[in-house]
Amino acid sequence: MCNAFNTAKNPGDIREAIKEVESKLIRRTDHAPVKLPGGEIVSMRWGFQRKGLGVVNNTRSDNLDSPMWKDAIEKRRCLIPVISYYEWSGPKGNKQTHLFRSPDHDWLWMAGVWEESAEFGPCFSMLTTEANSLVSPIHHRMPAILTEDEQRSFLLEGLESFKPASDLLTTERAANPLLKTKPTHIQDELF
Repeated sequence: MCNAFNTAKNPGDIREAIKEVESKLIRRTDHAPVKLPGGEIVSMRWGFQRKGLGVVNNTRSDNLDSPMWKDAIEKRRCLIPVISYYEWSGPKGNKQTHLFRSPDHDWLWMAGVWEESAEFGPCFSMLTTEANSLVSPIHHRMPAILTEDEQRSFLLEGLESFKPASDLLTTERAANPLLKTKPTHIQDELF
C-alpha cells in the first residue's frame, strides 16, 4: 500500500497552485503537513508506532472499529494534502513504479487519523479503502481520497464510507523515487 507520496516542501505553500509548488517525497516516519478540522495546517510524523508492529502508516477503513483505531477515528481526524502517490506492481526484484495524481494536477486530499506519541509527538496514519477500477490492476487497496464535498463530512460529520471514483486519478509509469541512485530512464523506454 501507499508508502510514499509527494507534498509541498513548505507547508505554507499548501494554498499555492500545484504547478508552482516544489514537491517533497514523504516516506514512512517523515514529517508532512496535515489539515485539522479547524482548518489549521500542522506538521506531523507519518505512521503510528505500535509495539510488535513497528510503524503503521496506513489504516484500513474497513477496520476502524478495532481498538487500535476506534479512538482516533472518533476524535482525531485529519486530511493529508498530496500532490501524487506511488504504488508498485510486478514480481520482487522487477517491480514497476506507478505514479498516481489528479488529472488536472490539483491537490488530492486523503483521509487520515492522528494521535499524540510521547516519543514522536503528533503522528498521522492514512486511511485506505478498496481500490477503484484504475488502481485495482496494480494494487487491491488505495488511499481514501476525498472530494471537496466529502472533506467537511469526513472531518466534522463522521463520514466513514470511501469509494473513490476512477476519474479522480490518472496514472503513469515512473522512476522509483525510493532508489538511492535513480535510473536515467523508465524501464519501458528501453524497449
